[in-house]
Amino acid sequence: MPYPIEIIPGTEEARLIYLGVAHTQPDTGRKLIVDIGGGSTELVIGEEFDTHVLYSKHMGCVSYNKNHFQNAKLNSKNFAEAQLAAQQKMESITSKYRKFGWDKAVGSSGTIKAIREVLIADGYSDGVITSKRLNQLIEQVLSFKTTEHLDLPGLTDDRKPVFAAGLAILSAVFSALNIDEMVYSDGALREGLLYEMEDRFRHSDIRTRTANAMAKQYNIDIDQANRVKHAAEYFYDQIDTHPGLAKSELSILLNWGALLHEVGLSISYPGFHRHSAYLLRHSTMPGFNLEQQTVLATLVRFQRKALKLEEMPELSIYKRKHLYPLIRTLRIATALNGQRIDEPLPTIKIKAEKEHWQLTLPLGWLSNNKLLAADLIKEQEYWQKAGWQLSIEEE
Repeated sequence: MPYPIEIIPGTEEARLIYLGVAHTQPDTGRKLIVDIGGGSTELVIGEEFDTHVLYSKHMGCVSYNKNHFQNAKLNSKNFAEAQLAAQQKMESITSKYRKFGWDKAVGSSGTIKAIREVLIADGYSDGVITSKRLNQLIEQVLSFKTTEHLDLPGLTDDRKPVFAAGLAILSAVFSALNIDEMVYSDGALREGLLYEMEDRFRHSDIRTRTANAMAKQYNIDIDQANRVKHAAEYFYDQIDTHPGLAKSELSILLNWGALLHEVGLSISYPGFHRHSAYLLRHSTMPGFNLEQQTVLATLVRFQRKALKLEEMPELSIYKRKHLYPLIRTLRIATALNGQRIDEPLPTIKIKAEKEHWQLTLPLGWLSNNKLLAADLIKEQEYWQKAGWQLSIEEE
């Protein structure tokens, strides 16, 4: 494929599905969104364009068909087993969802669309899915011996193999959450992605809110975070990035990395850069895909101490050479703000020639900042051991 593939976590898929439904449903009020896919089911409660509760459960029509309807056999026993397995998956979230509540239940994507079309063909022209109608449909389905021989009006051939499994999952969701009725929405993940991609890296969006919320959650010294962020942005603007990549795309990741570079301090100071990397890599961060979280984790992991570059993870969209300038920029920004003082930095120039970076400071500035001078000497040693070079001069 000529385009890079982004892998997103289940909770991010759930958020994007909700976004797609929210943009295509005119009704106001709190919504419960249920999306049954091939390998997972996403369940989201939200209002307008904001999500309140979201989970992704490992139960899908393809996986359940394989596990509970082997050799296409269809009977009440394996259907009940599939229902029970889905209810067990729902067990940990049922109470929370019921307590939160919703005004309207909405289903999206292929499984629920197929169920709706069969109900319409059965004479329910409004297309509304109810508990009673689901139970009637289950009786119809169980009148057949195999999933391959399902002959229901409105059911397409490509949906026959997984229809019973999807029906079992939806009926379990209805039962677990006491859903009375559900309508169908054409909007889902695809539409959510399209809305999300619009001007993605240039406007204030869900990623900004996520980063700010994380900074607050882990009691980050926001003044210090902003010092490092502003310095990193100032330095990065002075260098030339690799051709073929939008500088703003990398710059915004650097800004978020700088803002969150000290999240690991909430765990402990020794090795906090490693703690920060772990949190950014493994936390649920709405708006960030796995690649972006890995980039953020990599930046904060290498913000200080030894540059063990062999420990850098493999990426699919970016290459290591794309991340090296970000790492160098963040290291310089953190080193120059190590004393955590409010006094702004003087005019500092950076010139980057591949692995050789030159830092030009005001004349006499280091002699008045001996601790900083010592820190920069140590930083030069770290660079040298990694095969990089950091030159420092004054003028």
